[in-house]
Amino acid sequence: MPDKKIRIRKSERFNLQRRVVAHMTSTSWKSVPHVSYVYEPDITDFYSEFIQLAKERKNTGFKITFNTVMIKVIVEGLLVAPDLNSYVEYNHKKAEGMTHILGEINVSIPWLLPDGKMITPSIPNAGKMSLNDISDYILNLSKRIEKTNVDEMLYRAAFDDAVNELKKFHLSILRRIIASQVTRHKVRRRKGKEKEDYYKIPENERLTEKDIMSGTVTVSNIGSLYKQQRGFFALLEIIPPQVLAIGLGSVQERPGIYVNENGNKEIGIRKILPMCLAFDHRAVDFSSIIPFLKRLDEIFAKPDIIHKW
Repeated sequence: MPDKKIRIRKSERFNLQRRVVAHMTSTSWKSVPHVSYVYEPDITDFYSEFIQLAKERKNTGFKITFNTVMIKVIVEGLLVAPDLNSYVEYNHKKAEGMTHILGEINVSIPWLLPDGKMITPSIPNAGKMSLNDISDYILNLSKRIEKTNVDEMLYRAAFDDAVNELKKFHLSILRRIIASQVTRHKVRRRKGKEKEDYYKIPENERLTEKDIMSGTVTVSNIGSLYKQQRGFFALLEIIPPQVLAIGLGSVQERPGIYVNENGNKEIGIRKILPMCLAFDHRAVDFSSIIPFLKRLDEIFAKPDIIHKW
């Protein structure tokens, strides 16, 4: 504390979820040279098309949310900009690196739990999913999360991450392992019959460490948490070894110039969606973002395509 005279109202030790987030994000800022681009497309026509689509799909038993359709939009952009769906390896001492362009698009989506904790399960192989498939998968995720012991899952994820680091001869990880064991504040795991009963739950009915460690790109939607907010992401952390993170704000009404039905330009109230695209400058340059932006521009300009997804 800089000033011991300041009264502490409350002190809370980091729980396991907070420790994992703190470790991953601090690692990101220590190692990743972030570049951030704020993209603000006019989605007025697209949003109207989405409302119509949501009504149509509801009649067939599918709940299509704006978040769901935006995940599909982002996946469409990544399909034409494969450099962004990558993992990066870099040795700072040797100034050597390698980019691995991946064959699957696994979208990690931050998920707020009832107790305030946040986890990031992924939608696997979203590049081959229809809009209905993504909607169904997200619904199934919510059911699996209800049966998941989050601390147990995060412990297994942290353990697997430590093992992977040791396999790469990153021996500094040993300090973290030892420190986690010689402390009064160890993570309390399930034991005995309680643990045995938990692991009897089939993996397809609960989350496992694979669900939060297999992401290839992270998409955070703060608009879904607070639709009335009028700010936007200006920068967000990239989780290594991923090279791209996307932050969605809320849909906002602003004055803007558009082309009317007669082909003339007019000023009117438009719907704008702020999006932050943060990428790892070690792996890609801004030129890699351009195909992604052009594809999204096409979708927002001719949004009737979403009815075919």
